[in-house]
Amino acid sequence: MNAQVSDRLLAGDYPNRGPVVFAVTTGTLVLATVFVAARLTCRTFIVRQVTWDDYFIILAWMLAFGLSFAIDYGTTVGLGRHDANISAQDWDTLRRSEYTFTVLYNPALMAFKTSVLIFYLRLSKNTQKVLRLASWVILIIVNLAGTVLTLLNIFQCTPVESAFIRRPGQCIPLLTEFICSAPINIVTDLAILTLPLPVLTSMRLPPRQKVILIMTFALGIFVTIVDVVRIYYLQTAINDASSKPSSDPNASFGGSPEFAWNASLALLWSAVEVNVGIACACIPTLKPLIIRILPAMLIDPDGSTRRASDTADRTPTLQSSYGQESAVTARNPTQDEHSPLDQTHEPETSFDAQISALEFLTTPDMVEGGADRNRAPTLSNTATTGSIDASGVYFGFVNMRKPKSMIRMATRDSIKYCTTVSILFLLWGFSYGLLNTLSTVVAQISHMTVPETLGLTSSYFGAGYFFGPLLVGEWILRHDEHRRLEKKPKNGGFDDNIGGFKATFMTGLCIYGIGTIIFWPSAVLTSFPGFLISNFVVGFGLAVLETAANPFIALCGPMDYAEMRLLLSQGVQAVATVISGLLAQKVFFVELSTRQSVGSSTLIDVQWTFLAITLLCVGLALFFYYMPLPEVTDAEMENSTRYLPVDPKKRSFFGFQLRTWSLALAVLAQWTYVASQETMSIFFRDILTPTLNAPPGAATMNVVREKTLESSDPVLSATDHLLIAHTAFAISRFLAAYLAYLSPTHPKVPQPRTILNLCVGFSITSGVLVAALRPTNHELIAIPVMLYFFFEGPIWPLIYTLGLRGQGKRTKRAAAFITMGASGPAFWPFVVYAIHQRGASYQTAFSLVPALLVISGFFPLFLDIKRDARALVDARVGPEQQRKIQDRANREMELDAIIAARRRASVNALSGFGGPNLELEKFNFVKRMSVAFTKNRKGSDPSGTTEHAESRSSQSG
Repeated sequence: MNAQVSDRLLAGDYPNRGPVVFAVTTGTLVLATVFVAARLTCRTFIVRQVTWDDYFIILAWMLAFGLSFAIDYGTTVGLGRHDANISAQDWDTLRRSEYTFTVLYNPALMAFKTSVLIFYLRLSKNTQKVLRLASWVILIIVNLAGTVLTLLNIFQCTPVESAFIRRPGQCIPLLTEFICSAPINIVTDLAILTLPLPVLTSMRLPPRQKVILIMTFALGIFVTIVDVVRIYYLQTAINDASSKPSSDPNASFGGSPEFAWNASLALLWSAVEVNVGIACACIPTLKPLIIRILPAMLIDPDGSTRRASDTADRTPTLQSSYGQESAVTARNPTQDEHSPLDQTHEPETSFDAQISALEFLTTPDMVEGGADRNRAPTLSNTATTGSIDASGVYFGFVNMRKPKSMIRMATRDSIKYCTTVSILFLLWGFSYGLLNTLSTVVAQISHMTVPETLGLTSSYFGAGYFFGPLLVGEWILRHDEHRRLEKKPKNGGFDDNIGGFKATFMTGLCIYGIGTIIFWPSAVLTSFPGFLISNFVVGFGLAVLETAANPFIALCGPMDYAEMRLLLSQGVQAVATVISGLLAQKVFFVELSTRQSVGSSTLIDVQWTFLAITLLCVGLALFFYYMPLPEVTDAEMENSTRYLPVDPKKRSFFGFQLRTWSLALAVLAQWTYVASQETMSIFFRDILTPTLNAPPGAATMNVVREKTLESSDPVLSATDHLLIAHTAFAISRFLAAYLAYLSPTHPKVPQPRTILNLCVGFSITSGVLVAALRPTNHELIAIPVMLYFFFEGPIWPLIYTLGLRGQGKRTKRAAAFITMGASGPAFWPFVVYAIHQRGASYQTAFSLVPALLVISGFFPLFLDIKRDARALVDARVGPEQQRKIQDRANREMELDAIIAARRRASVNALSGFGGPNLELEKFNFVKRMSVAFTKNRKGSDPSGTTEHAESRSSQSG
């Protein structure tokens, strides 16, 4: 046998990926070497300033050279071949080379990512606090995760020497460890890619220069692409490998068979990831060298550098993150070599901050005119640029008008913003439908019991929706309000607002994207704790999104149509749930419908789907960053209640305010309603396919449910019935939206509170029928089940909008509490399961659901019975009152714009930034001041803005 192997090796008659691996690894290493050499040449001889990010890139290159050499050497001793084609004397050498690679891979990633993040910290010094904070967070994550993974690779075997010599020991499967750590690489890659984009796009530069600058930083997208390709080859290699620890001393490296063959392409792409990442990290630092070699790229034909304007006499400096000031320019020859730089600071200007990212590596001899080398102003905030009007949002190459307050939005204007935000409803509807089916599949693959399956739902709703709105959603949504309470801005500057609806959207998307990527290692390991964490993070992120998205839709536009807008958006969410359920049944989990065995390979397609969702979340977060969205302040919301027919602060039962009772009952109604809704969804299969004759606990496995379904041979499967039910759920929301559209102008059409009462009542009736009926043909039970889904559809959006009515300055906080009401499924599904374990059928245990809906009915009953509450939610703001609200808000907004204009004019005057822009600013300032004073003199009666319509009416009592 050994003779045959030797003959085959000598003849080269065997599959071998080694030459390809060697060529690609060596080529990318040469590429990285060229860019590192160019960077060091630029930084040492042209800029004459070497900083910590340069030291880390040198360290990264040394580690990359080591791991690339280990791969290249491994190809000469068997890497890229099948185990049968590796000679016996090469095994130990091959193990050592593979072990060397695994130890050096994560430190190399750490080093070059740390270099990039330190570069960002220098770039954002005194300019962008959010970028700086995010850079620190990512820096900590990169180094902490990299250190843990490095130690895991070093001590992958017990004893350690079993990893590189044949000795009895226990080793972890490396391919599994590689793919489980992939989400960390993807998340940090995407963060590093997107962090500088807001700063770069906000700079006022000529279009060609801005394109070059952004494309330079955006080259990091190649690292993310390479990482995704690497994951694909890791997934391919792991399909036939065991995910359990190996104790076989004769097993190949990595604890899996055919490691040298299966992992060769994954190792290749790992080397490409590191080498390409190092090259991309060097590119943004090469501007001075490019000016020397290819000046036409950055210099105009007249010989001047392509800059925003003539500011050659200003050469800003940067303070690095480690506390030392790093000069942008070279030292003045008149200064002593070892003398400190003059640290006298001139007044900060936004213009200096705008050109800093492009000019901070430029030497004095590259700029036009004589530079004042001793003048070194620090970087300032880039929030206000030049003479851009306060009502404009500048990004990229265009100015977009900042929209007015959402409660002053006309119907036509609100459509585009509500349509944009409805994308988020589509996203979490798709996620909800997919996770609903995925929980069943995961339970089968992982052999989970019913309590464990219920734990996934409890983690998603009970933990995610309870903590998300209260800990993160409400705080970010109202962060601008917290800042308005401050008497003086911190550091004496005027910082960008980082709270509000837009910021909450972006935060929720980021958290949601992290949750979806966590699903990948959980699926590889089929780990119940992993799925539990993934469901919690996904639920947490979606809860943060809903905290902002639902009130945004309800408030953006005329108040009369708040219920209609939210019903339509929630209808979009329901449609996405149907689509994702259909894809799950027909594409992802075909084995369920064909009743074939379901294995871990079933989750592969879903893994890629969740990776695509993660990338989509990043794209949507960037989209919302640049998309101007209307906002609303607590003061504006409080002013909007002045025209209601009843004072929301009026004392009611037990001395509590009317709006407090309305909010408390809305939260309770939401809590019990979502508990009943999810209880029906969880036990849907058990209700349609009862197992009355089975002993207690026999139905704890989903496989038993499928066998029961097969024996009864129904016309439609339980999955088909669930799709029909979700379709009825979506249709009811659109029908209720149409009624809500008619109700303000058609007196005979029921008000939204009446529609809510009817929906709750019919849902209770349908639930009682589901629990009580025992038809001979059990498929007939599907009829009341479908009716239940149909009538419960409009309940969530109606409770939400009616609960927000009259909350005034507490509207945003009320939105967080109502969203928190979705945490009801944390407890009640376990109660239904406990009743079943006592010997009752799931159909009998379902009687708990109508009981929960009775509690939900207290809220619409309160709105119907209490006259003041009825007047509060039925209030319709006519054109005259709406115009008064708009006029008052317009005056307040114009005064704010005047203050902002004076502030910018003062900054421009101090910085010496004059010219036509300053004259235009002065003209606009005088014009707005005169208009504001004119409107104030013509203002309405002050009493009209401080009293409610109720107190101004002639009605008694």
